[in-house]
Amino acid sequence: MLRYFRINDPYRLITILLLLALASLPVLIDLPAPTTQELKDLVLGERVGNKIMYVDIIDRTPPLLAVIDGFMNFFLGRSILARHILALIILFFQASYFAILLINNKAYAENTYVPSLLFAFLSLFSFDLIALTPELMASTLLLLALNNIFKEIEFRIDRDSVVLNLGIFLGLASLIIFSYTIFLIGTILVLIVYAGTTPRKILLLLMGYGLPHGIVLTLYYFYGHSHDLLTNFYGANLTQGSVNLMSFKSLMYLGAVPAVYFVISLFMLTREARFTRYQSQIFQVLFLWLFLAMIELVVTPKVTPHSLMTFLPPIAYLISHYLLLIRRKWIAEFMLWMFISGILVVQLGSRQNWITNVDYRALFPQASRYEEIKDKRVMIIGEDWAIYKSNSLGGSFLDWELSRSYFEQPEYYENLVKINDAFVEDPPEVIIDELNLVDPVLSRIPAVKSRYSRSGVFYFRN
Repeated sequence: MLRYFRINDPYRLITILLLLALASLPVLIDLPAPTTQELKDLVLGERVGNKIMYVDIIDRTPPLLAVIDGFMNFFLGRSILARHILALIILFFQASYFAILLINNKAYAENTYVPSLLFAFLSLFSFDLIALTPELMASTLLLLALNNIFKEIEFRIDRDSVVLNLGIFLGLASLIIFSYTIFLIGTILVLIVYAGTTPRKILLLLMGYGLPHGIVLTLYYFYGHSHDLLTNFYGANLTQGSVNLMSFKSLMYLGAVPAVYFVISLFMLTREARFTRYQSQIFQVLFLWLFLAMIELVVTPKVTPHSLMTFLPPIAYLISHYLLLIRRKWIAEFMLWMFISGILVVQLGSRQNWITNVDYRALFPQASRYEEIKDKRVMIIGEDWAIYKSNSLGGSFLDWELSRSYFEQPEYYENLVKINDAFVEDPPEVIIDELNLVDPVLSRIPAVKSRYSRSGVFYFRN
């Protein structure tokens, strides 16, 4: 197989697509339940079409991600299978683009599609990577940015469009996952060290990064909602802490095969590889990219297996280099098959609970305590994401951490106005008041209170 993909023939990519689809069949046939992130994307996509993010929907989801969720809802609805198939297509694009990126930038002594093959199978190390996650979409933009970094390092001429586009890609990525701003800082360092970038180009990079943010800020300012944007997006994401939805131990088991091959590859490359000056710079840039990915993993709001998407390019590059350096063909083939088999066995074993040290439970919402509520527009005072499996969001309050101040401080006029607007514009059919906060609020809004009848923790619209 290694010999087959070493040939510089773009049609080899079709084989990679077939292999990727075949290896993904267990996930596509036996679909997993929606993760909490997927469920939130479904709910947000249903709401964002005719609502203003951060104003009519109280949530911290980045604006570009919210727009994408809206488009996905319009075209795919709540179909999890369709979303997984689309995710598979995006993964194939990433794998193909990564190999073409390396070929165009002469990263190896030969033009080969082995990196594409390895990237494709690395993206299968955990079943939740075959999903339409924010990390999948944002990492696609980072690959485009990485290509521009290599161009700038190679040419070192006044190609202002390269640096500007680089900044734009990084800015767009941060509008999907805000913590990806880390890669802007790393990019500035890379350009200074390896491309001798002038202050003018650094400013151009920052201008490119700021352009998407500037457009968003201008739109919200024009409509008089800049405070909501600054509070519920920028402020909320800057102060958000990090939560491990999967333990470090579980991640280590999932990544055991790539980690072992990475260590072997790093050891062999330092001994055997003969780089040109430019290839050496590419090696160092990708190694720094891996370091940036580690920093981003520390600050990302929720650590999951798909948080490791940014690790795939440098690891695929290094392991490919190692396999291409092996002189005995049968050893290289054996190491490749061991790598692929190990990835698939760990993925299947962890999903089927054969590998008991991998715990996926925190990725999924716990069973709802209110399963009798179905096909309703629901407002829940508290956190019970599973309620949205069979219901949609009513009102404006999606992120409870951001929303709770409105209900806990009803004495403030601005809070009452926001709640009243939510009930007038999109009244929930059912309110679930787990924390007993609704009655003090509705007592201050008698016109709204008259439309609801209370039964325990439930308020039903008359």
